[in-house]
Amino acid sequence: MRAVERGCTVLTPNSELAAALLDAIERTYRAAGRELWPTPRVREFGGWLVDRHLEELQPGVARARILSEVEERELWLQVVQSGASAELSIEPAAAARAARRARRAMVEHGIELEALRAEPTEEASALLEWSLRFDERCRALECLSADALWPSRATAPSLGPAERVAWIASPSWRPQARRWLEGAAGAPLAAAPARWTGPRPQPLRRRFGAPAEELAAIADWSERLSTGQDGARLWICIPDLAARRAAVEDAFDAVLEPERFALIRGAGRAPRYALAGGTPLALHEPVRAALELLAASHGLLEFERFSALLRAPQLTADPLDLSAARVDLELRRVAASEAPLARWIAIAEQRTRGVAVPALARLRAAHLLLGQAAGRQLLSRWVSVWVSAFEAGPWANSARWTSAEYQAAERCRELLGALAMGDALFGRMNRGEAEAVLRRAAHEVRFQTQTGIPPIWISSQLHDPYLGYGGLWVAGLDAQHWPPPPAPVPLLPVRLQRRFGIIAASAEAQLAQAQTLQERWRERGEELRFSSAATGQGQSGEVSALLAAFTATDDTASGAAPKPHWRAQQRAAPPLERLEDAQAPPFGPGERTRGVAMLRAQSRCAFQGFAFTRLLVEPLRKPIPGFNEFERGQLLHDALEHVWRVLQDSAGLAAHTADSLAPLLARAAALAIERAAARRDPGLRWREREQVRLEGLLGRWLEVERVRVPFAVERLELPAQAVRFGALELEVRIDRVDRLDDGTCVLIDYKTGAAVVDWRGERPDNPQLPIYALTLRRPLAAVAYGRINAVGCEFIAETDRPGLFKPGKRASSLEGRAHLDELIPLWEARIGRLAHELEAGRAVLDPTRGACTFCKFQALCRIDPALIESADE
Repeated sequence: MRAVERGCTVLTPNSELAAALLDAIERTYRAAGRELWPTPRVREFGGWLVDRHLEELQPGVARARILSEVEERELWLQVVQSGASAELSIEPAAAARAARRARRAMVEHGIELEALRAEPTEEASALLEWSLRFDERCRALECLSADALWPSRATAPSLGPAERVAWIASPSWRPQARRWLEGAAGAPLAAAPARWTGPRPQPLRRRFGAPAEELAAIADWSERLSTGQDGARLWICIPDLAARRAAVEDAFDAVLEPERFALIRGAGRAPRYALAGGTPLALHEPVRAALELLAASHGLLEFERFSALLRAPQLTADPLDLSAARVDLELRRVAASEAPLARWIAIAEQRTRGVAVPALARLRAAHLLLGQAAGRQLLSRWVSVWVSAFEAGPWANSARWTSAEYQAAERCRELLGALAMGDALFGRMNRGEAEAVLRRAAHEVRFQTQTGIPPIWISSQLHDPYLGYGGLWVAGLDAQHWPPPPAPVPLLPVRLQRRFGIIAASAEAQLAQAQTLQERWRERGEELRFSSAATGQGQSGEVSALLAAFTATDDTASGAAPKPHWRAQQRAAPPLERLEDAQAPPFGPGERTRGVAMLRAQSRCAFQGFAFTRLLVEPLRKPIPGFNEFERGQLLHDALEHVWRVLQDSAGLAAHTADSLAPLLARAAALAIERAAARRDPGLRWREREQVRLEGLLGRWLEVERVRVPFAVERLELPAQAVRFGALELEVRIDRVDRLDDGTCVLIDYKTGAAVVDWRGERPDNPQLPIYALTLRRPLAAVAYGRINAVGCEFIAETDRPGLFKPGKRASSLEGRAHLDELIPLWEARIGRLAHELEAGRAVLDPTRGACTFCKFQALCRIDPALIESADE
């Protein structure tokens, strides 16, 4: 505080410490009753060097420009891809990151290129070549990397006569920065001694059985200290935070922010904790939506991606506007599986029938703007086109953005601005190349919503937090990771790293650094905890022995258990009154029926029948490549109808050989495909494939029909006819009726999927054939499924006549009856009972065996899994 009051710029070794220190200074001002104060100048060392360089730029005086982060990353990638050592790298992007990291380590530790040149390793030679090429490109571009501003043996920053600099004491300082600061600013600012209000508890260490238990305990500890100590601030270190970020958020929200999971959220409040580091900018809305628009705007686009793009909330001005969802529902019935975005937009506009769809209009406007540039353009031109398209499309409703969305969009604008400054570096690029640069940059840039520094700060850096905290907890300190094992910087020779004091390259240096940090942590926290956790992957999670000298084992029962938010909410919920309502209103006059399928659903489960018939619930269709199952079934029906209209009877079939039938089958398949493509055309490739498949399937099926007793096809694809069962009237459409020589009939229904005997029992799984038999009212010799698919073709029948469909095949069981005619009254009673249940509104959950396996209504019925198991037993 004294340094700030003197007007000093206070420097820190990293941005996380700079943010914490700046927040502490401002809190001190507020605690002193100040309402106005000069902005404290607290800066991370590397950022301060860049600021000074920018401040020294004078109008009209040529001076090298500093490369932005994204420019520097891309320049390193270009260097690695174009150098003679490019063959050393299987993955250029990874090699570029490694080279940049190694170059940064050289700058921070004062390793000159001459020292690298003296090393005979292949990696050192590659790094030297890439470094020289990088410097050469920087000179050609008249730019500097941020590393070039660091103090070195040749150059060092010079302070102006009125410029004052102070720096905090921290083991995180790199040698070159430390040496310069000691010479330019004198001794560092040591942290003020903590003033604890009472005796400090002994530091404790604990091993947990699982990482989730460790996080739950940390969250409970945070809640206890933050509520028990007025204004207490906590610092928590989770070294693998990046890999466990989602799990950490869930664990802490379950304890500290449970309202995140509430169905109805209350008024927002200041967050109680924050995680350092951020996540890739590309994952944040509305940046994700903008990148998705770019990716969708060229090439073929799958329907699922177009559907998500059309229904994206960023394109809809009113959250209650369902027009895009209605268009999406219509497209699912008629659309192909993939098409260019322009074609999708045109198809969707045809289906709107003149009704305004704001999301579709914005999508069209954005797509047209993206088409304004073509060929090879400067990156600044592509950026201009992108921004216009984003503002016309996914960024059009910025007035409805949350603070987090607004900040993400602003960060994306900054990134786009940096890209636009790099024309000299990038040159002219085609659309794909330009978008690849943007996409890489958006995934490399880490973004975190700015919410200030809350009382609980969760870091991933094992460093000295410098400030005093009411509690410190450092996780992950098991024997395998504390002290950290050596982790040399890639590409730099290990011998060179140890010579110049790179801590990660030496086990001894890692041990010394760990001991230093432990001493600092003891000074910083009033209550100090350390922990580790077994991972179940060969790591027991034993706490490091390095902690044993000054910590005690925490043997108290934790009481903390993982608190997934859904369980926490369930436990906290008040008891609810249970009301089971299994009775729907009776079927009303004129109410819509849904054919045989509604009685099939009612038989499988009364609630399924109610949902399907009365609520009109249907699963969403999903356009797939080629023809879907429903369309393939219709194709077979249409093709067989044409075949039998030509052949007429079994004699007509017998008059042909397999070869002479080929033209008829090809014509039948072509006509069926032409009719199906008029409804939904999957494309030429799929029509040609379906032609071959359908011809083969028809040929195999006719071989099954050849061995039947003589028959004549009497009716094909009968027109739908109304049938009444009680007060219910439904439409029935029979596929085919054959007449035998004795005048009896065979009723046939084609099945292209699985087909089994499913019409028997008091609650048949599918009462379709019995309903058809009751509808026909003719003497029957058999009712049968004609199963026609690639697995096999056969008749699955109920008949009292052996050998009717195949010589030597026995008659069916007839449910214990002697003749098929005796089943008709039984079927009529069963169908009548199902119709009466549906008419009366019976909607109880009573699934038959297997009824729930493919049911789509479980989100509605919320059936108890035990009831499913009992039904399947």
